[in-house]
Amino acid sequence: MASTIASITLPVSAGRVWELIGGFNALPNWLPYIPQSELSQGGRIRTLANPSGEAIVERLEVFNDEERYYSYSILKAPFPVKNYYSTLRVKSAGETTSLVEWAGSFTPVGVSDDEAIKLFNGIYTDGLQALKEKIMRVPDLGIGTFRLQGDVVIDSVRNGLDAGYRVIDTAQIYGNEAEVGAAIAASGVPRSELFITTKIWISNLARDKLIPSLKESLAKLRTDYVDLTLIHWPSPGGEVPVKEFMAALAEAREQGLTRQIGVSNFTVELMQQAIDAVGAEAITTNQIELHPYLQNRKVAEFARKHGIHVTSYMTLAYGKVLGDPVIQKIAERHNATPAQVALAWAIKLGYAVIPSSTKRANLDSNLKALDLRLSDDDMAQIAALDRNERLTSPQGLAPAWD
Repeated sequence: MASTIASITLPVSAGRVWELIGGFNALPNWLPYIPQSELSQGGRIRTLANPSGEAIVERLEVFNDEERYYSYSILKAPFPVKNYYSTLRVKSAGETTSLVEWAGSFTPVGVSDDEAIKLFNGIYTDGLQALKEKIMRVPDLGIGTFRLQGDVVIDSVRNGLDAGYRVIDTAQIYGNEAEVGAAIAASGVPRSELFITTKIWISNLARDKLIPSLKESLAKLRTDYVDLTLIHWPSPGGEVPVKEFMAALAEAREQGLTRQIGVSNFTVELMQQAIDAVGAEAITTNQIELHPYLQNRKVAEFARKHGIHVTSYMTLAYGKVLGDPVIQKIAERHNATPAQVALAWAIKLGYAVIPSSTKRANLDSNLKALDLRLSDDDMAQIAALDRNERLTSPQGLAPAWD
C-alpha cells in the first residue's frame, strides 16, 4: 500500500468550511474526479457516481467535538490503483480558522508507488486549492450602492434581490447601510444566501475605532456578520499605519463580525504592507477602479501572484465605455449590450464586478453578462483600449498610484 496527504489552512471556521463544502447533504462539486455526479442514499453511506460511470464512490460521514470528516472508498475510477481509501477532514484551528486535510491510501496497479503518490498528491493539492477558491472567492456579479440614498437604494436592492442578485456592496461612507439592511430584511431572502460587503471609512481606521464602527454597521445592516469587510481607503498620509488597521480588521474576523477581510484602493506597495501585516492568505480581495480605460494591470498582476482576488468598481467607467465604438461592435456581434460586454470582459479576466443601477431593466440586463462568452479576439480588442484613464482620485485621500 502507498499513501499521501495534502492540507490547507483557511481563515474560515471549521463549521463554515463544512457548510460550504456541502457536508453530507450535497455533492462535493469541487472534487476533481466526480464532476456532475448523481447521488444515491442509504443510511449513513452514500454512493456517488458521475454519469459516464468513470467513478463510483462510497463515503461515510463522521462527526465529533473536534473535527468533521468523511471517509470514502473508490469502487471504480480511472486511476491505476485498487483498494483505494481516503479521508477528508476539517479541523478547527481557532474560532475562525480551519485546517483541511485530505489523505489517502491505495495499492498501485501497473505503476510504481512514487508515480501513484505523485498522481494523488496532485489531485489532493489541486482539489484543496479549488476548495479554497470556492470558499474565499468573491462572487462574480453583485449590486453596487455607491451614491444611492434613501428610497432609491431601497428600491435598487429590492429589485436586485428580486432579479436574482445575492451580492450587495455598501460602505460606511455611503450613508446607506440602514436602508440596505431594511431592503434585505423586507426581501425575505435568507441571510445564508447573501454575500454582503461593507467598508471601513478612514475616520474609523484606528485600532480602538474599527471594531466598534463595524458593530454599528452590522446593526444598521440588521445582521450579526458581514461576509466581507474592506478597508475603504488607506489612511491619508499614513496617519494610521497599515499594520494597525489590518490587525484590527483581522481581530474583527476573529470575533466573527466578518467572515472575510480585504482592502480597497490599495497600490502594490500598500498591498505588500497589508500582506506583511496579516499574510496574503487572509486578504480576500483588493477592490479597485478597473475598467477598459484603466486596466490596472500592475496591481491586478501583483494581487494574482499573491492569491488575492480583484474586485472591479466602476467597470463601466461612469458609462463612458458604453459609447466606445470597439465595445459597441463587439456587443453587436454577440447580440448583447455594451454594458454586458464590459462586465463579461472583467469577469472573464477573473474579476468580480459590482455595477449599480436604479432601473430594474438594467439590473436584469447586467445579470446576462454571466452568460456572455467573449472570444480571445474580443478580449484582445478591449485590452487595447487601456489608456490609464483614472476617474476616481480624491485629493487628500488617494495614494500615489502605480
